[in-house]
Amino acid sequence: MNFKLKRGQQCIIRMDGRETEAVKIAAANLAGDLEHALGLSVQVRQTGEEKDQKGEKDREEEKDREEERDREEERDREEEKDKEEEKDREEETAEIIVGTLGIAELPGGAADFFGLYDEDGRLRKEAFLHRIFGRKLVIAGSDRRGTIYGIYDISEALGVSPWHFWADVPVRERQEFLLPETYAKVDYPSVEYRGIFINDEEELEAWVQNYMKEPTIGVKTYEKVFELLLRLKANYIWPAMHVNSFNLKPENGALADRMGIVVGTSHCDMLMRSNNREWKPWLQKKGYTDVAYDYSIEGRNRGILREYWKESVEQNRDFEVCYTLGMRGIHDSGFETKGLEGKSKEELRDAKAALLEKIIADQREILKNTLGHKTMMTFIPYKEVLDLYDRGLKIPEDMTLVWANDNYGYIRRYPSDAEKRRSGGNGIYYHNSYWSPPSMSYVFLCSIPLAHTRNELQKAWNEGIRKLWVLNSGAIKPLEQEITFFLRLAWEIGKPGALTEDVDAFVEDWIDRTFTGKIGKQASKLLGDFSQLTNVRKVENMDYDAFSQTAYGDEAAVRIHRYEELFDRGNQLYEKLPPQEKDAFFQLVLMRIHAAYFTNLAYYYGDRSTLMYERGNMQAAAFYTEKSRETEDARRRLVHYYNHGMHGGKWNGILNPEGFPPPRAAMMPVCTPPLKIQGEPSMRVDIWNGEDGLCFAAPGEKWIEIGNTGTGEFEVAIQAPQWVRLSERKGIIRREKRILVRVEDVSENREGEILVESMGTLQRIPVRTVKSVYAGVSAAAECVEGVSAAAEYVAGSSTLTEYRACDCATEEDGLIALEGEACGNMSAKKEPDTCRFLSNDFKLIPRLGRMQGSLVEACAQREVGSMEAQPLRYCFEARQKGEFLLEIHRFPSLNSVGRLRIGISLDDGEVQVVESLSNDEWRGNWKKNVLNNVDRLYLKLSVPEAGRHQLGVWAIDRYFAFSRMVIYTKTRKENNLAGVRGPQPLPAERDWKGWCDSFYGKYELSPRPVFYAGSPNNRDSLAVDCRIMQASGFGRKVEPDWYMERGRHVFEEDDGGIRIDAAAVLAQGDYAWSEESRVTGESGKESASWQHCAGESFGRSGLAMYIRKPELRWTAHAPSLNYRIQCQGGTYIIWMLSKFNVLEEGFFALGIDGDTIPRNELYGGGSLWRYEAEQIYRWVPAARIQLERGSHVLRVYALASGMRYDRFYLTRGEELPPADTEW
Repeated sequence: MNFKLKRGQQCIIRMDGRETEAVKIAAANLAGDLEHALGLSVQVRQTGEEKDQKGEKDREEEKDREEERDREEERDREEEKDKEEEKDREEETAEIIVGTLGIAELPGGAADFFGLYDEDGRLRKEAFLHRIFGRKLVIAGSDRRGTIYGIYDISEALGVSPWHFWADVPVRERQEFLLPETYAKVDYPSVEYRGIFINDEEELEAWVQNYMKEPTIGVKTYEKVFELLLRLKANYIWPAMHVNSFNLKPENGALADRMGIVVGTSHCDMLMRSNNREWKPWLQKKGYTDVAYDYSIEGRNRGILREYWKESVEQNRDFEVCYTLGMRGIHDSGFETKGLEGKSKEELRDAKAALLEKIIADQREILKNTLGHKTMMTFIPYKEVLDLYDRGLKIPEDMTLVWANDNYGYIRRYPSDAEKRRSGGNGIYYHNSYWSPPSMSYVFLCSIPLAHTRNELQKAWNEGIRKLWVLNSGAIKPLEQEITFFLRLAWEIGKPGALTEDVDAFVEDWIDRTFTGKIGKQASKLLGDFSQLTNVRKVENMDYDAFSQTAYGDEAAVRIHRYEELFDRGNQLYEKLPPQEKDAFFQLVLMRIHAAYFTNLAYYYGDRSTLMYERGNMQAAAFYTEKSRETEDARRRLVHYYNHGMHGGKWNGILNPEGFPPPRAAMMPVCTPPLKIQGEPSMRVDIWNGEDGLCFAAPGEKWIEIGNTGTGEFEVAIQAPQWVRLSERKGIIRREKRILVRVEDVSENREGEILVESMGTLQRIPVRTVKSVYAGVSAAAECVEGVSAAAEYVAGSSTLTEYRACDCATEEDGLIALEGEACGNMSAKKEPDTCRFLSNDFKLIPRLGRMQGSLVEACAQREVGSMEAQPLRYCFEARQKGEFLLEIHRFPSLNSVGRLRIGISLDDGEVQVVESLSNDEWRGNWKKNVLNNVDRLYLKLSVPEAGRHQLGVWAIDRYFAFSRMVIYTKTRKENNLAGVRGPQPLPAERDWKGWCDSFYGKYELSPRPVFYAGSPNNRDSLAVDCRIMQASGFGRKVEPDWYMERGRHVFEEDDGGIRIDAAAVLAQGDYAWSEESRVTGESGKESASWQHCAGESFGRSGLAMYIRKPELRWTAHAPSLNYRIQCQGGTYIIWMLSKFNVLEEGFFALGIDGDTIPRNELYGGGSLWRYEAEQIYRWVPAARIQLERGSHVLRVYALASGMRYDRFYLTRGEELPPADTEW
């Protein structure tokens, strides 16, 4: 018979009273889920408990009980007439039986539960089974967690999302729930331990204090976290370690064990001790005052460390715990070994390895003596400990080796054959969120594509990493999608037909289970497109000039238009949803799209304001400065809505990308407002790629830009040949207008002119098409010539490889772009993971191309020149012969103990080997690679003649992957996307404040807080050292002329203080002036000039000064800002208000008159960097100096480009610099 639940009926959940508390909790939650989804009246009944124990009860109580039973029998006789009705009611009562093998008595025989056993007859770990017996649903588990997963699997089938609490996903109410009598399901995990690491959790704690009413993350919060993990079929956690210690409250561990969660700790916290929050309090509690966290100090110090660890093991002895063994410094610092000082480098390394082996042996002895049973033990070879491991450190076989990725989603290495054979197995610590070394953090959003995560973890699985997977998930929100996917992948990887084999299909299914309306396919494409687009440059790491607006078109605009499309598509889906689902959709899908769009648009407009200023188009510069501010404010309004408006303000505190800690996301883009708008209207025309004319070698669209370099406006008329299509032929130009020029037919050579006429001025722009000399020749035949024999065999099959026709890439604008997936050989055969073979040596991985498309990955290891090699062939047409530059866009995967090489050949020529030096973190160009999600490799390519050629790509090292290759036939122009094609209109102009008011609700933004650095500089760069004050309002507004006027007068002391606005140097007079460097920066690039930019002072109307050209460094003859001051004399503090984005920008020096202030007398030794200082304007007490009464020259030296200088304040007092409203 079918198992059927109907709305409003009764239901009984039966279970054995001997079941664990974890199973009972899950069963109670199932009862609640049934009530929410179907409105059932549910009872949970426990059987098998002793019911007749008298205990200490006296005889009188027993007699009373007997009399009561007599009365009950009498009542039963009186109610005999209602038996038929009662029988009918019982038939309407549904029954669910929950049980764990070995505890519960379950219906059926052993054969009915055969699925819980493996092929060798062993009971699988954490397996569950669903079956229908009669009209009863049986949920059986091989152990307590298997039973729990079986329970929550039914909950999700009912329509209760695991994210019901954490993302406000409403329960999908239904009228009935039906399982046919043939229904049966068996499932079990692939990876044994699967979980998350709650890390950089300060925002989570802020939310906990607001909503959960706990002083810090504690049992109330962990109860919700553990339930979430179990509903997602996880079993493991590294709990929060920054804001508190999990161990300090024993009830945390007791709750985890009671609910069925295994607790472990990360690489720096041994034997369940969270040293950052436990070590010092434990010492204080014990009264120990002279103990170091250093095992190299023998005797009492070492004994106290063992005591510290032993107490932790004793506290957790009754719980299911995974113990990390080994030793590193407190809070992710290096291994401390003062007792080994005085040894040579080689001796010290050997001594450290011996000491670490001793530590592990002693820790194992503590576990053996305290626990009395075996337990899971891990060793994490990380940072300096990895070096010791690679040099022979011996780790017992039964310990699990947990490998870390590079923190950006790229696995650094895989286990050797010997490591794969270890009984303890191998694990992976993977990141979708990271508080990084300086200026590389990403803790606001996660844009790592699911295809990226899947591909890296698939390789990990293939290479034997199967024991433990743990994901750094930050503060949980807003990484709901990433957590869900990671845990599902860990559960089912390696199983035929697993949903996670296809990331688009997985997301489609997830969305359709979460929301009504069958929007899964659309939302899946939306999220996939978002990740590929955004991971090119993470939102947190955006900066000016990250994308070009002039090289090979406007690549920045291509990205913006894709964001526009995502934004509009996402909003349309949102509007179609019923009101009760909108908050969840915003959290799971829409917020990240809004945030990325606003951030990228703000930076686009900022860069465009600078471009307009450089062109003399001042009205446009003013407009784009304002638009940049407007879209940056839109992101602030979004964040306010997420915290205060959405779902009644439930998530207040959870999302704060402009706060610290953790590190801030990119903010306040550089904008260049005009200093003056003057002159008669005047036309300026700029042409695509900075050329003199337009040339089309293929059908496509380019542009010309018409700008006004004066005031007012003018009319313009444009004419073009008949074969050229224009987006507009006339118009009025006040700021600028981009005219799109499209040519469809390039089948013959044509020449013509585009005529731009205005105010009696005519500008002629040459336009031409260039016919391919191979027009009409089969591109497919050309592409595969010479490769068919090598590629006809497909692994495991005698089927001939099928080829698709490919277009031959043509030279245009000085480059030839070759998409990785557009090679001449293509196999129809698919792997189980939906990747498609291009040959035996390469496969195509969908959704993993840089910004778009697919990734090509080598799947074979070959020797150079191997007869078995099956290269890929790419057809291209060169317009000229010459030595060109080949640029390969390598997916920046790693192999720290191997090499990353690919072979390149031209036509039938010799194979040249290209190798990446970035095969591990901090090697080669790794830092740039992870910031831009690409490793650019270069090779000189000698093309002997114009015409059609084949570029061969040969596999050498397995897992080498690329998405694009570019051949530059002219000098390479600085770019990020190498001529990527896409829509090129200027971004649509929208009223963003009005839009935000409509969507997020009206909210007037307050001024950003004012930050004052402490003095002296706190060496703990993780700490909050700033004094933070909320501004009372915006300061008065000024025009640029105010700075000019201010710079024409001496800066006099007034009431003990001297106020200097940095941009007064624009006057370039006797009282304020800038000086350029007289030598080239250390980077070898030529020096650059001081420029002004928009500042945050004077109510955001002010200016700041900076040097735009990136990566310049000076140690002598540095560029300076100079101010003549008049003081009363005495000891002065020089305060400086400035902003930098990355560590390398924050270096400065000061001078008075002709003398430079010694570095050791400057704040931070001349470095402003602290984590909390990134991305904000901050007042810093830069130096304390003695000045004689009279006139002096204050010199501020930039020792690096990029930092913005806004204000300086000299005071003889101890007061803070004045607020903007008082300046």
